[in-house]
Amino acid sequence: MRNKDSGFTLAEVMVAIVIGVISIGAAFSAYGYFNKSYDSISQKAAINNSAREALSIITKDLRNAGYMHEDFKSFGIESNHEWYLIELNQKELGNLDQLVVTQGTSPNSWIRTLYVPKEYDKCKFTTDWCNKNGNGKYLAKTVIKNPTGGGKKILYENIEFVPNIVDFQVVFKDKKGEQVYPVCGGYCSRTEVSQGAETPSNNKPNKGTLNMIKVHTAEVYLTIQSAKEVFKSNKVIKIINDENGINGNTQNFNDKYHRETFFVSVHTRNLAKHIAISEQIGTSVGTTASYNK
Repeated sequence: MRNKDSGFTLAEVMVAIVIGVISIGAAFSAYGYFNKSYDSISQKAAINNSAREALSIITKDLRNAGYMHEDFKSFGIESNHEWYLIELNQKELGNLDQLVVTQGTSPNSWIRTLYVPKEYDKCKFTTDWCNKNGNGKYLAKTVIKNPTGGGKKILYENIEFVPNIVDFQVVFKDKKGEQVYPVCGGYCSRTEVSQGAETPSNNKPNKGTLNMIKVHTAEVYLTIQSAKEVFKSNKVIKIINDENGINGNTQNFNDKYHRETFFVSVHTRNLAKHIAISEQIGTSVGTTASYNK
């Protein structure tokens, strides 16, 4: 009986190789596409998470701005604590702002929180954007206990609160919706000084200090940029924050990075109330006619 050896012909082998190569190429192409999509989505998600968490904390601080425990002044912690309720330094780093919020958390202590834009130190946190566009910026946070009285203690200083920021704008408005400026006490920058603010002296408040209790709402604009390139080609992006305000900021970009602006408007419930409203553990500042109703 005669045996036959079965096998593939050369043509069949070639067809199989071609199909295999096409399949492998398609798999790598799909992997690259989905990997790129994942990077893009994760970058955008990181921006959203960072901004929402940051604005949530800033909102809480703004709502507590000016709060002083009912026994605070009787302890003699700070005779002029009303000079340090809420402060704004415009154009602190380029066109970015600095926000300072003060509150009394207990009868014998008060807390000052500073949100300050900073530049990364020689690209310590290396990213594509940092390598191509300089150091980059972040929003730093500092918290100080008893900042002007005895027992001053820095709880933490210049921690990286929000990475890769592009813009940080804060706008104070009064009850009528008109912008309030200057608003500052011990942290008056050149811009506020040019608007009429000075450092308080001889127990006399300045224009910036007197404007603190007029702040009815605080509008915060926070623009964050992705740490890595997201788009395949350059995109022209124009960012306008507080377009019609005195402290507005406009920036133009032409690159592959994703940027997104987040906004919150906060009612400063403890500031523009001139009637001292008793609460369970404290009061808001002020003693005269109601302003914030």
